[in-house]
Formats: sequence, C-alpha cells, structure tokens
Amino acid sequence: MIFDKASAAKNIRWKIGILLVWGFLASAAWGQAPLADEKSEAPPAATVERESKTIDRRDSDSGDDDELADSTMSEYRIELDAPGAVSGFLQRYLDLYRMQRRKDLSDEDFLLLVEQTPQNVQSLLKTQGYFNAEAESWVTEGDDGVTVHLRVVPGQQVIVTKVDVRVTGAIEQDEETMTRFRRALDRWLWRLPEGAPFDQTAWDESKRRAHDYIVSRHYATATIASSKAEIDPKTHQAILTLEIASGQAYVFGEVSIIGIERYPENVVRDLIRFRPGDGYQRRDLLDLQSELQGLPYFGGVLVEALPSVEAPYVAPVVVTVQEVPHNKLDLGVGYSTNYGLRLQTRYAYNNVLSRGWVFDTQLNLSANEKQGEVGLSFPRKQNGYEHRLYVAYNDSNLQGIRSRASKWGASRTKTHNKIERMMSVEFLNENRHDDYGTEDSLKALPFTYRWVKRDVRTQRNPRRGNIVQLEGSAALKGLLTDESFIRLYGRGVQYWPVGDKHVALARLEVGQTFTRHPGKVPSDYLFRAGGSNSVRGYDYQSLGIIHRTTAWPGRVLATGSFEYQHTVYGDWRAAAFVDYGDAADRWSDWSGKAGVGVGARWASPVGMLGADLAYGVDAKTWRFYFSLGMSF
Repeated sequence: MIFDKASAAKNIRWKIGILLVWGFLASAAWGQAPLADEKSEAPPAATVERESKTIDRRDSDSGDDDELADSTMSEYRIELDAPGAVSGFLQRYLDLYRMQRRKDLSDEDFLLLVEQTPQNVQSLLKTQGYFNAEAESWVTEGDDGVTVHLRVVPGQQVIVTKVDVRVTGAIEQDEETMTRFRRALDRWLWRLPEGAPFDQTAWDESKRRAHDYIVSRHYATATIASSKAEIDPKTHQAILTLEIASGQAYVFGEVSIIGIERYPENVVRDLIRFRPGDGYQRRDLLDLQSELQGLPYFGGVLVEALPSVEAPYVAPVVVTVQEVPHNKLDLGVGYSTNYGLRLQTRYAYNNVLSRGWVFDTQLNLSANEKQGEVGLSFPRKQNGYEHRLYVAYNDSNLQGIRSRASKWGASRTKTHNKIERMMSVEFLNENRHDDYGTEDSLKALPFTYRWVKRDVRTQRNPRRGNIVQLEGSAALKGLLTDESFIRLYGRGVQYWPVGDKHVALARLEVGQTFTRHPGKVPSDYLFRAGGSNSVRGYDYQSLGIIHRTTAWPGRVLATGSFEYQHTVYGDWRAAAFVDYGDAADRWSDWSGKAGVGVGARWASPVGMLGADLAYGVDAKTWRFYFSLGMSF
C-alpha cells in the first residue's frame, strides 16, 4: 500500500467535501441509529498518529493524486478499547466495522472514515443514553498490516427520572378505556420506566405503542400532540413527556364492497362480525382482512375505515378486493427422496352453482404411490368455520406392503390467531398385503380432532418460535369399524436464533394407538418411521415391526431431531443434525435408531429447500435426502 505525502495536498478541500457527502449517505444507507428527540452536538476527537509506518495524508504532495485515488484498502484490523456495555453495540452498528467488509474502499476514503469515527461513536452512544462520551481513533501500519485503534470512554449513562404520559380529548370521559390504558402502560406498553437507562429505540417504541393502543380502540383519529425527551448531560437525567390527543370516539358505519363481480357478495358479508353502530376497533378490520386474504376468490384485499371529520363520528368501512378467475389449474413435476419422481396436478372451480362453493380435484403420481382426491368446500361463515366433503383413493407399495385405501369424509376447519382447529369424520376401507401371503381387509369410521399452532414469523424461513400439532382419533367397533381404537399423536418443532444469522431447531414426534388387535386397524392410524423429516439415514417408513423384509406399522412411535444451521452466504446455510427414533408394536419393543449427517439449506421464495447426506448408525448405510419445506 502506497501513501505519497505529496499526492493529496492539491484539491484536498473539494475532495473532503465530496467525501463528507459520501460519508453522510453511507451512514444513512448502513442504518446508523437515530438521535434522541433533542439534538446535541459533540465535536469529533480524532487523532491520527505515526507509529512504525504511519498512515498520514495531511502533508502529502499533489503529484500522484490519481494514483492515490485509485489505491484501495484491501483489509484492516480494529482494536477497540471500550467497556463491555457498549463494545458489542459499537461493533454491531459502527460504520468502521461495517465498511471493514468492503473490498473497494480507497485509501483516502478509509482515512476519512477513521477521522469521522469518533463523531459517529458519540452519535451512536447518545441513542443509548451516553451524552458525554469521548472517543479517539488513530491508525498504525506494521508487519501485521493496518490497524485502526479506537478508544472509547462512554461516561455516565443518562437515567430516566420522570415519565409523564397524558391522553387528552374525549377519552377522558371514557373511564373504562382510560383504566385499561393505564394498566397496559404499566404492564407492557411502556419500555422506559423511571429508573431505567435512556434508550432512543425504547423511547420511540414506547411512543408508538401508546399511540397505537389508543388508535386501535374507538379513537381512530388519535394523534401524538407532543413528545419531548429533556436530557440534562450534566446531571445525567432524562424527563420524558408524551401527550396523545385522542380525538372523538368512533363507531362503525356501513360496509361497502368494491371490486366484487365474479363471486356472490355473501362470501365477504358472511365474514363481517361487526355491525353499524358497534364501537370502532382496528383489530376487527385486521381480522377481516386476514380472513378474506385466505379465501380462494381473491388475489388481493384491502379493508380500511374512513372516519368522518365532523359529528356524527362514524367510520364507514370500505372493502376492496381483487378477484381471481373461477378456474385454476396447477401442473407440477417434483422430486422427493421419499417418493422419487412425482407428477402433480390440481384443478379447482371456485363458484359452483354461483354460490362460491369450491370444487377441487388433485392427482399425485409417483413410482411407489398414487393418490387422487375430489372435494367440495363451502364458504366460511361468521363463526370462522369452513366445511368440506371429500372422496380420496390411495394406492401405495412401501417397504413390502401393498395398500389400496378409499376414503369418504367430511371436515370442519377454523383458523384464527395462528391456531387451526379441524374436526373430521371419515369412512376408510383398506386392503393391504405383503409378499408372503399375509392379507387384510379393513374398515373403520374414526372421528378425528386436530389442533395446530404456528407461532413463527414466517414459514418460508423460520428462525424463532414453534409449530405444534396435537391430534386424537377414535373409532368404535361395530360402527362401520372392525376394531375399536384410540389414536393419540403429537409433534412439534422449536426454533432458536443463534447470533444474528444462524439458527438451531429441535423436533419431537410421539404417538400411540390403543387397541387390542392392531392387525385390524387401518395403516393410517398406526405408525412407521424413517426418511426425510423423520429419522434420516434410513429408507422412508422402513422403521416399524420388521417381519422378514417387510416393515409393518406399529402402535407406538417416538422420534426426535436436533439440527444446527450456520449461515454461509445470503440465504444459504450449512446444516449438521442428529436424528433418533423408532416405531414398534409396544414400548418394550421400541429400540431407537440413530442417524447423523450434514446438509445444505436455501431459503427460497417458496420455502426452505434442503439437501442432506445422512448416515444410519444402526443400518450402517449412507443415504441422500432432498426436501422442500420446514422440518416438521
């Protein structure tokens, strides 16, 4: 790296001007944290010294100006001397660390960045309540390369000594809402109580939460009348003042629907739970919009209230929908490790008899399994439930068992607040046999209840939260059923973020069927394990009751998995995992099988795409798996 003292004197002023503008834009682009409400200036305290080979541009000549402009800083180290309370924060948000990853940073830009670092430190620390911070930076170059030294003395942190939150307007006469607001303010709304260190992010979040609480409950036009954070750097105290003007209390007005032409209007009206004259609640609008977006009739939905500015204070509601065509045909070719090459087709007609009934058919074909289903779904009602009738057929040949099963059933489903509840009753008729002459003809009429909670921010790329499914089925002998049974089943997956980019997950699956004669229970209500999303390292459904070369389903199941995913680049992750589990006739026969391996994950636009290479410890075999979707 070359630093010619004669190269930078010429035109230094206009270069610094350009670079200052560049620094401002870079700071905004890299997401520098905002200041408190009151602005407080602090002069920079940069020091650039010479040690060993010193980097200094102040006395450079102008003869090699172009050469300096083209020179780039390949890499530099940072030595930070700061208390632990602020060290991690600076490493996360300081431009000096962010720019360290850049490969096109010129020497001149680098020096300017170092000079600006103390001021950037002071600006950042103000957002954490350090208004008297001191910082200095300097650069040295030695045998081990270029090093930026940064010493920070944050000073005493500002403490919140008083919080004054006032709500004025018509809400002052609404004792019930005011009482609930004060209670929520103390319990969870306000993030900066008296005695807490001042934090700009918490201050902004507290104001937003308090305002949103008022706006969402009757007072649709509430505004923040004033907000002030009075910071005294000498006494290290902060007084926070917030005033919210509630405006008038509103009630819902008439609901008008825009954009509906192909489908009957009742598919929207039947989902509206509020009536004209009911107190305005923003949650009602959000719930309605969420439900309408989940219907097959619309590609886009917007639900908004239009509060009047004069008495009477009514908020008419406008529902704007973007319809999709009646007919929808999906064709696809996929590959699954469990099934191999798979051809899929689905056709749906969304307006049978002009009533919004949905007729759908689907067909899945693979080498080992053929599935077909025809269904008729009815529009969701105000109680949130939707109903469906269906007929299905399944022909499979897995692990030495050939099964042909037909189903006729009806289901009732409701989804609300991340929870799906489903009740169904179906008649199932199955014929199964193996290669050694064992053959069963089975029938059952089970009732099933399923409860699923999806508490993850996004199913495409979950990093925090969990998904839990609990299920119970029961059938009574003599009621179109060969053998009475009760089947209980549960599975779940928990996600934990590791650092800023990585993730760990654990999966657990447990089930048991209570019956005297499992040989008379259909395969769908017994258990087998093995394969992708089960115990990797073993063939799909190869773990069960082993008889000769056949894996029969058993009455008990338990599998578990732990996986760590490390972000490598962008949406790509490397994974390492261990699986353990088995299926058997009794718990005394259960013998866990272990599988370990590594894989790759890609958070694609349609979901998590995974490829795994797993070793079955007990089987002593390697197997490759390919999957699309969450490990569940």
